[in-house]
Amino acid sequence: MITAGIDVGVETVKAVILRDGSIVGCGKAQSGGAKRAASAQSAYEDALQMAGLSAGEVSKTAATGKGKYDVPFAGDRITEPICALNAAKFFCPDATCAVDIGADETLALTVDENGRIKQFVLNEACAAGLGNFIKFMAKRLGLSLEEISEIPPAAQGKAALNAACAVFAELDALDLLNRGVPPAEVAAAVVRAAAVRAAAVINDITFPAFEVSLLFGGLTKNKAFVKALEDRSGISFTVPQNSEYAGALGAAIFAVDGVLD
Repeated sequence: MITAGIDVGVETVKAVILRDGSIVGCGKAQSGGAKRAASAQSAYEDALQMAGLSAGEVSKTAATGKGKYDVPFAGDRITEPICALNAAKFFCPDATCAVDIGADETLALTVDENGRIKQFVLNEACAAGLGNFIKFMAKRLGLSLEEISEIPPAAQGKAALNAACAVFAELDALDLLNRGVPPAEVAAAVVRAAAVRAAAVINDITFPAFEVSLLFGGLTKNKAFVKALEDRSGISFTVPQNSEYAGALGAAIFAVDGVLD
């Protein structure tokens, strides 16, 4: 059976094609704001091209993410926690925790002994937009996201930013630059502040089960952030291949079986 999942976020749209339980195609496009439907179509077509398939060969399509209702060709719309659960069990049947950190949202969930969601939490308003926050600060610092990724979180110096609010953190970072603090040191502070905010979401889990924890989302590509989050949370994360596509994968799985057993 061939199914498709579309994950429509604030920053990007991801698409996954699943055939008989295997990922055969992935696609990504800028979210596009008012043009989300066109962006979803573009990501979907890229995934189909990678899979060597046509849309007519896809049996079912499901959408998730903030813009899930902007995908006119989707037959189902699925909430993000269900998709994260499906992806976690696809990547690791023994997963006890999944954390998904994207451009706009941080989600954490734990899994019970029956493979169902034990508890899930989402970010408060001030812990939103971690991916966009790091991307914005990279531009202000004159660094690429790749350069930010390679900066050790504990880089020399003790520069610190407000970790409770992205707006204040940005002002703190600019103040540090104006005072002559090296961009690399400010970048390390940016990464640490983002990790503090993400860890605060994870700490809202009142029934912890972090033995086998998976990390999803675009920020998994930022090695400095992943290390800082592990240091801050005390959790050792596994980052699966295609982790950025976890939401779309979970939706494609739902299109086959609902919640993955």
